[in-house]
Parts: sequence; C-alpha cells; structure tokens
Amino acid sequence: MGAPPEVMVVAALRTELLFVRGPKAALGVGARSQKRLRALLARRRPQGVVIVGYAGGLRADLRPGALVLPDLVWDAKGAVRISGALLARARAQLPHAQVGPLFTDERLTPLAAKAAFEGKALAVDMETSHLARELFRWRIPFLVGRVILDAREEEAPVGWREVLWAPRALRCSWILGRAAHALRKTLAEAVCAA
Repeated sequence: MGAPPEVMVVAALRTELLFVRGPKAALGVGARSQKRLRALLARRRPQGVVIVGYAGGLRADLRPGALVLPDLVWDAKGAVRISGALLARARAQLPHAQVGPLFTDERLTPLAAKAAFEGKALAVDMETSHLARELFRWRIPFLVGRVILDAREEEAPVGWREVLWAPRALRCSWILGRAAHALRKTLAEAVCAA
C-alpha cells in the first residue's frame, strides 16, 4: 500500500486557512490567484485540490456561517462545472451544505449589486472561477467549499470595519477548516478509487 494521494487546500487568504491542516497555500485575491496557482502547480503537482474561502451570500436563507458546495462556478468569461461524482461524495460528507452555483466577481460586491444575482447563484466570491479554470486545464480534480461571511443584506467589511468582523471571520475560518478536512478526505478517497 503506497502513500495516500496529496490533496492540497488553497484559499485567497491565510485567515481562511487558519484551521486547515496538511498541505495548503494562500494564493491571493482575484485573478492573480490563478497565476500563483499555476506557479505552484509547476513546482508541485498534487493529485487533488480543495478550494476554500469566504463568500457573500446571495440568498436570504444563507446566513453567515452557512457552507456552500458549488456545483457550477461562473463569471463573465464562462463557467466550469464541478464533477458530479465528486460533488455527490462531498454531499455525503457534508449533508448540511447548500449546493448550487457560485459567481466570481473580482470586485467586492456592493449591497446594491447583490440583488442582480438573485436566483442566479447562491453566493459570490472573488477567485474561484479563476482557480477552477486553471485546475481544469491541468486536469486536476477539485472541490470547492465556501462559507458565507456576509449575508445578502450586508456588505463585506473593508478598512477599519474589518476589525469589527474578526469574531465572525474566525468562526467562519473554523467552519472552513472542518469542511476542508472532509473535502480533502473525499478527494483522496476518489483518487484512490480511480
């Protein structure tokens, strides 16, 4: 029996990886995360990747701390579908998670703009579509777990207001750590079974 497959966990921010154990990398926010992922994959080739991080909720029932497992990641350039077989395995590990589309927009989505996405996506983030496209190019299996940091009726904190959200961000990071563990295990089992 050989070594278990390496499954890396990536996020934009180190804060999002605070409770993640094992191989991990913070890649930065927005499109630059794709370049950093490409450089990482050129040096080190994991058998699977888990993308985690915060997201803004686009549905009233998705409160801060809710976990989202995207089945489709899209932005203005197109869409990437998450493997249905992998997603089914992930749902078995994380039955409380909401499943649906995730929209990527490199700008922090102001409150007024969130209404435009209603019915089109569960949540919005700033880098998943970029990372998903890169992993698709490398043919590396991946899963995504996003936790709602700001509810639909809230704006993501910027500047000095970030300090006021620190307890919420810490709680969301803890949820991401648990989700990352389950998603890493799911991917490793799927790679071994293939």
